Amino acid sequence: MMFSYLIDYDLKLALPRPEIDGPLLFEQIETSRETLSAYLTWVDATLTADDEINFLTTELKSFGEQKSLTLVIHQADAPVGLITLNTIDQLVHHKADIGYWLTTPARGKGVMHKSVKAMADITFHDYHLNKLIINATVTNDASNHVAEKAGFHLDGILRQEDPNPRGGFFDVNTYSLLRSEWS
Repeated sequence: MMFSYLIDYDLKLALPRPEIDGPLLFEQIETSRETLSAYLTWVDATLTADDEINFLTTELKSFGEQKSLTLVIHQADAPVGLITLNTIDQLVHHKADIGYWLTTPARGKGVMHKSVKAMADITFHDYHLNKLIINATVTNDASNHVAEKAGFHLDGILRQEDPNPRGGFFDVNTYSLLRSEWS
């Protein structure tokens, strides 16, 4: 039994079950390690299924403290990635930012676009936040496309904002979606 948000007949978001989802997600990370590690610094530090189990356990604790919300993306009842509301700020700025990753075989099928739209729905209806942010590395065409297709507004470029796993820093496009813009 898991708590989940049904997107469509084949796609859902669910709270992680660390002991079950951790090893399965680690397998997905392994199959997509090359493409994921191009932009995400945590990939090189995720070396075992236990690393992923520990991460998911920590994320559940953070969810309980209302600091973040990490959900497993399930396609055909198999985990294919994660989507997270990072740094939920309900008290002062009423905003959060989204982070996400998807296994290589699941890309290009609208999975992340639908997942981002579902997360926006959760953000505005369940958390009553005013603003949702996506930061996408300028050179990450797929991530930028997800933000644009989901209706996010390009606010600008943050120079040398994110560390590059290969050294140096990435410039980042910052996108936002306001509650008033969400239908």
